[in-house]
Amino acid sequence: MAIPSPAEPESGDPGLAECLNLLEAVPAAADSSPAFRRHWPSISASLAALSASLASPAFPPAAPLLAPLAAALRALLSVAGDAPRLGHLHTVSLLSSTAASLSQHAADARLLAAPAPAASDAGSAADALVSRLRLGSAASRAAALEELASTAAALPAPSATAAVSAVAVLLDSACGGGGGGGGDLRDRAVAALAALASSDAARPSLAQEAGAVVPHLCRALESGASAAEHACAALLPLTAASRDAAAAVAARGGVAALLAACAGGTPAAQATAAGVLRNLAAFPDLLPAFRDEGALPLLLQLVSLGTPRAQELALACLQSLTTGDGGDEAQRLRVEAFQEGALGCVSDFLDGRRGDEPGLAPALGLLRNMASFRYIAEIAASGGLAAHAAAALGSDRSATRAEAALALAELCGNAGKAGLRQEAVVADAVPRLVWMLEAKPAGERDAAARALAAVLDASSGCRKAFRKDERGVVNAVQLLDPSAPGVETRFPVSVLLAVAQSRRCRKQMVAAGACGFLQGLVASEVVGAKRLAERLGKGKMLGVFPRT
Repeated sequence: MAIPSPAEPESGDPGLAECLNLLEAVPAAADSSPAFRRHWPSISASLAALSASLASPAFPPAAPLLAPLAAALRALLSVAGDAPRLGHLHTVSLLSSTAASLSQHAADARLLAAPAPAASDAGSAADALVSRLRLGSAASRAAALEELASTAAALPAPSATAAVSAVAVLLDSACGGGGGGGGDLRDRAVAALAALASSDAARPSLAQEAGAVVPHLCRALESGASAAEHACAALLPLTAASRDAAAAVAARGGVAALLAACAGGTPAAQATAAGVLRNLAAFPDLLPAFRDEGALPLLLQLVSLGTPRAQELALACLQSLTTGDGGDEAQRLRVEAFQEGALGCVSDFLDGRRGDEPGLAPALGLLRNMASFRYIAEIAASGGLAAHAAAALGSDRSATRAEAALALAELCGNAGKAGLRQEAVVADAVPRLVWMLEAKPAGERDAAARALAAVLDASSGCRKAFRKDERGVVNAVQLLDPSAPGVETRFPVSVLLAVAQSRRCRKQMVAAGACGFLQGLVASEVVGAKRLAERLGKGKMLGVFPRT
């Protein structure tokens, strides 16, 4: 059966005219072919929808959809003419696939024929942008991705959700379709995901699509500087929100690729790659991947040579790698970090810091982790690092003050005689620690109590400074209150025990209500509580503890 010749195309829009003529030719061809009977209801519905959409004034005459639509219509006419030669089963198979293709083309044409949204209607404009990601040529989708990357921050939540889903599907098709510009389309899709990752409205949807996009982002890490930078930016919130996403990155060799970005990427890529590594290091079961890839030297190099943001995130990663929560693996990493020169790296960073910069807290956290080993603590204290920790107690940031206090606690608690070489410096820090006992964040109060317990136990000069501060005993007694959450009571008990030899301090303890708090602590067998109760009882001021 011959395919009817289309009418002469209209000037300026031959694709549209040809498709309209082909649509008119299909019904006559179908009537003469019995093979069409089974599929005609769905095909005729698609043809009607296509005719209405293409005839709409809003339909773009040069839409990329027209070329694949014309090919599908020609294929349909060809099946009608060749059905006797093809055989029944082959004909039915071709008609089934063509009917499905026409149904998709009809849905795409309906979107293109919709009236253009008003410029002020951000939601409608965003929906139109998302629809362009789902249809058309690679070039038109690439343009839509570029526009999405520039407008992602302004998308409303529903549109952001649809955009994330569309980009995830597009990534699958771009990576599975081989050539034809798929690599460029994938890179643009990764850049769009990076932009969406910076949007509060899009992050929840991005986390839900993590399983679909993480493999593509891991491949993009190895694709070049620009793609790696965008992949890191997209992975940063994903790995922070989901342990599964972090594990997927590690399982796909992401640690090695991220370290490569830290070593040779752009400054922005180095910082974001270090941030993703920090997120991965928060999960103890992923630490072996860091040891296997030799992460420590590269991270320490980034601390020495990177931008301030890269330094901060690299230090945070090192802090996570060496924290006590990581068990035996973290202990091995602490030793290896020391062997690789981490202590000197921290010392240089603290010597060269400019004010109260964000990297100060993770640097002190790394120092605290390493100082948990007595040998390292002695070297650190001898090198003057206790003075840096003491100075950081004056920071405006609560997190920095807490890390400084914890570092001071480890240094003074483990350094032995080496820690006493800076007794005057540490004693000068006691009033600041006393002030921190009143802080609102429970973590800061607990850190101050730990630091005071260590420095008062190690130094008579610090005990003298504590006794001079009128708030010291009172603030420590208030931390014995079980209604004050977040503070481990054995540390304020230790602080009070350190000065309990002073009659004046014992009077202050009783006046502040220590007697009532100690009853419960003794019953709970808190370390040091019974001993403190006995000290107060010997002064005949307690009277509530039975002698045994």
